[in-house]
Amino acid sequence: MSDQALIRRAITAGLKVRWRDAGGEVRRVSHDNLQCLLKVLETPADRLPVNGMPPMIVTEAGSSTRLASLKADSCRDDGIPGTAERFVLRLENGTEKTGRLKTGKDGSLIIPPVRETGYHELFIAEQKMVLAVAPRRCPDPFASSGHGKSRYWGLAAQIYALRQKGDGGIGHLGAAGELARTIARAGAEALMLSPVHAMFAAQPEQYSPYSPSSRLFLNVLLADPGAVFDAAAIRAATRRTRLAQKTPERLEALEFVDWPAAAKCRLKLLRTLFDDHIFKQEPDDFAAFIQAQGKALHDHAVFEALHAREAQRGPGGRDWRLWPKPVRRPGTPEVDRFARDMAQDVSFHQFLQWLASRSLQAANTDAVKAGMKIGLIGDLAVGVDPAGSECWSNQHDYLIGLSIGAPPDALSRSGQNWGLTTYSPRALKETGYRAFIRTLRACFSHTGGLRIDHVMGMERLWVIPDGGGPNDGAYLSYPREDMLRLVALEASRAEAVVIGEDLGTVEPDFRKAAKRRGIFGMNVLPFQRDETGSFLAPSKWSETSVALTTTHDLPTIAGWWQGCDIAWRKRLGQFSSGSGLEQAGEERARDRLALWSSLKAEMDRLDGNRDADNAKQPAPSDKGAGTVVNMAIRFVADTNCPLAIIAMEDLLGLTGQPNIPGTISGHPNWCRRYPQVTKTLLVRAAVARRLALLRAERPGV
Repeated sequence: MSDQALIRRAITAGLKVRWRDAGGEVRRVSHDNLQCLLKVLETPADRLPVNGMPPMIVTEAGSSTRLASLKADSCRDDGIPGTAERFVLRLENGTEKTGRLKTGKDGSLIIPPVRETGYHELFIAEQKMVLAVAPRRCPDPFASSGHGKSRYWGLAAQIYALRQKGDGGIGHLGAAGELARTIARAGAEALMLSPVHAMFAAQPEQYSPYSPSSRLFLNVLLADPGAVFDAAAIRAATRRTRLAQKTPERLEALEFVDWPAAAKCRLKLLRTLFDDHIFKQEPDDFAAFIQAQGKALHDHAVFEALHAREAQRGPGGRDWRLWPKPVRRPGTPEVDRFARDMAQDVSFHQFLQWLASRSLQAANTDAVKAGMKIGLIGDLAVGVDPAGSECWSNQHDYLIGLSIGAPPDALSRSGQNWGLTTYSPRALKETGYRAFIRTLRACFSHTGGLRIDHVMGMERLWVIPDGGGPNDGAYLSYPREDMLRLVALEASRAEAVVIGEDLGTVEPDFRKAAKRRGIFGMNVLPFQRDETGSFLAPSKWSETSVALTTTHDLPTIAGWWQGCDIAWRKRLGQFSSGSGLEQAGEERARDRLALWSSLKAEMDRLDGNRDADNAKQPAPSDKGAGTVVNMAIRFVADTNCPLAIIAMEDLLGLTGQPNIPGTISGHPNWCRRYPQVTKTLLVRAAVARRLALLRAERPGV
């Protein structure tokens, strides 16, 4: 095959054959790498209809829609070619509208503007498709008629880190509901949570919330038994499972989650509750949940039961791609027979999802009833584990055989391979965005908002062939406008705010497109700098982004001030030489002075302090990190952003961060628990002062 033919194939598949690295140099993807990527991206035959029309067309309310693939002379009306001039639109509410199609200069047909949002059936001649009509923007909960923009605040918390008496060593959604009630009374309007996606019940040692088995279902280890069962039933089940012999109490007292041990205890307790109270007599609510979730829940539950069986056979059993061929996909005779033979186990996994769903619903209800105007904000991971339930159940929808990551850059000189996969852009179009819409609906369920991890993934992702390194990848394009419109449509149906994680390298045009759709960006304190390296004053922060003190992948304020992250990097061997460590220390010293200068100037402005000598007050030492935390929280709260999110770790003044990217071992990623139960934590004097600062700076409207 000629070089030009290969390049044309790559471009047709959506690959960028050239890309610009962090240093600004244009790089070219090798032909060998293009061929490896195309083996996954290309399919044997085009699955679209012969005339090229996709099953779904995504448009915007009030705008004309050009059917670029459908020409006037390709349609038939009453069997006569070239006379298709009218359409029928059946709205979601059953109302039918008819209209006349226009013809563009290129011969393509144009549908006049439709103002009703939703998923409507469109009939043109003998063809039927879905017309998805999105609102122009996502909901804006901060708009306040007559008062300008509201200024809200909230917290960000890791669910597993929350402590509650009797939790058995893993925080759950019941504790999240308790936290929401408590901070709502203090004036908070939102609680942003770590992802609640489904993991692998038989593989509790895989617990990073950003490496899920499925984003369509929930992490059952975060389910709260109290969402369905009363205290007496839970105590009885605890006795029956012999969990009362100090094991849960020992796990609850640990500084870090012992995921394998705590998961074993929790699942044993939940299995006893299921066997004793649910399996023999299904509650009506459980039966209705099973019916509503349908085949997707059944397949997920069957996968979980199969995965538990296969995992016992050795490491290869943890990846369905290595299972015996008859069980590598749902719906085969062998899988159906397994589901019948193991009906109680399958039903147990359905029960776990029901309990988790009820737990999430209860937590969000607690938040709203306590007065929060937004409630819980969920988190959508950028991809899924290819060995998980989501890919096993819907193999055509995903890029199985490719991983996503990042090319070499300043953050990682060797690039990144996240070990995850995600949607096939070709399959999205062929299936009417089925997988994407399902995921959005699952994530908007029982929440008032959604943070989308690596939101730039709706425009392009760095894809790497299995077995290759990050250098072997290329950028793959996604249908940005369609995906952004669908986000707006699903968010409007859920009445939820949308926040896009737009840190790092993001194309300016994408930021503009996201802004037009009402997707809020993220302003994180360490990155809010000008070209000289000085920290931006709060008045300079973007009003179309939320403000945050830090994120789960960054140091806490206290940890950053004291250089704890540098110490960890040294311990993990992330410095290639002593000079690298020395340079990091020197840079941090300069950054501390820059931050202190900005914090002090803002505090003086807020307090009306014009004393020149006081303005020159030296920065505190490491022992004065608490003062810096107080000032930083007030600084972020004073920004123009409509929502300020304070990490729970910063509210508590902790030095340890939840995760250090690029590490698998050596640092307690996704394990660190908060030091005390919620009620005790939030009444501490230092924490109460910080909550008071937030109330004072952000009274709401």
